[in-house]
Amino acid sequence: MSAKSKKKGEKILMLPGARGWEAWKGMNGGALDLALRTEEHRALDVGGLPVGELTMAFPVRDVSALPFRAPTGDNALLNDLANMHVERLGMRPDANSGVLSDFFKVGMRGEECLVVPLVLSPPPEGHLPKRSPQAFDVSARCLPLPSDGVVIWQELNRWVFALAEEGQPLHFQALASNGLGEDAGREIRLTLSQLEMQGLVETAPRHSFVWVAEEEEPPTAEELAALGEGFGGTATVAAKPAPVIPPKTSQLLPADTRAERMAVRQRKQMVLMITAVAVAYLGLVAYLGYTLVESNKKTDAAKADYDAIYPEVIVFQDHKIKWEELLPVVEQEHNPVELLLHCAQARPDGGLRLERCDINNQLEVNGDERKLIRSIRLQGKADELEQVNTFNENVKRSSGLKNYSWNTPPATETNDGRWSFTYDAVYVGPLPTQ
Repeated sequence: MSAKSKKKGEKILMLPGARGWEAWKGMNGGALDLALRTEEHRALDVGGLPVGELTMAFPVRDVSALPFRAPTGDNALLNDLANMHVERLGMRPDANSGVLSDFFKVGMRGEECLVVPLVLSPPPEGHLPKRSPQAFDVSARCLPLPSDGVVIWQELNRWVFALAEEGQPLHFQALASNGLGEDAGREIRLTLSQLEMQGLVETAPRHSFVWVAEEEEPPTAEELAALGEGFGGTATVAAKPAPVIPPKTSQLLPADTRAERMAVRQRKQMVLMITAVAVAYLGLVAYLGYTLVESNKKTDAAKADYDAIYPEVIVFQDHKIKWEELLPVVEQEHNPVELLLHCAQARPDGGLRLERCDINNQLEVNGDERKLIRSIRLQGKADELEQVNTFNENVKRSSGLKNYSWNTPPATETNDGRWSFTYDAVYVGPLPTQ
């Protein structure tokens, strides 16, 4: 049996592993076996991929999961509802960057449907493999996730976590923390609280599984204890299972791959056209000499159509630059919920209430000039003046607010005998680097 026939029907999954990219292979519909493990972080640098139909799973860090509850389960309506949800959150990708969004039905909440729209960040240069994949998906959808807890694992030296509903990923994201510990657990707990407030989970899970592959060093007992303490539950180590290729892969298609497919299609059309012209020319050359000119015109037209796809690459590069310009406003430590948490933690026990918190984090663009605007305004009341003074000292000493300069005028006494205050802060820390 030839090597070519042996590879017929074989599926290849390119998956981000703990230290680098991995390649898993198996027959159509069968289990996958590990075929290649690397320490390369750029997909372009991975060589020696097995022969077969290639599916690439993007790392969790490159994809945003934006779950919501839809009032219907009709697929025809869910597409529009998912697009509206993504646009409302300001995450709608540029159409010139390819197909960077998709959605999946996960479960039901009564008559409502749990829907998870996905938005892929435009892959930077070198983050797609040399061989063009036939399909794309997300790593969290390629792993058999349990539904009785949070799952944590490593991808390309970065910790990520996911929460599943009926075996399907309901939410997943990369952790800002560099290692497992109390900060990582607190970050997971904050995300679960948001999902619970949105009605996406009925009760936040109290257990987490830390998946470890064969070649990985398991976390220490101290790390698991700290993770569980920050998470507000328990944490145990489990063996990372083999991945699977989803029965229905996503519609994600980056601009580079779309342009490559269009180029292949154009080349095939051009070859067919040239072949047809050549056959007609050979049959009629004796008495229809003028057909040579017409054939050359058709060939030139086909070549012009082929060259027309290259401006899409320029559009993609422009979009990449604009995306990098957004980095200052998407840094994890300046997330409004994170800043609000630090402000709330600075309150003394009892008697002081924050009535309003305005957090501004945006990039003002005026021509070529870009100005980063970050500020916080806190308004509240307290029963005692000492409580206000304590809160004043706490916000200035908070490690999460150390890069903000505070203006804290004295509190004023109100008609009901309480003390009212208004504090303002502006960002004075280092500027973000691209």
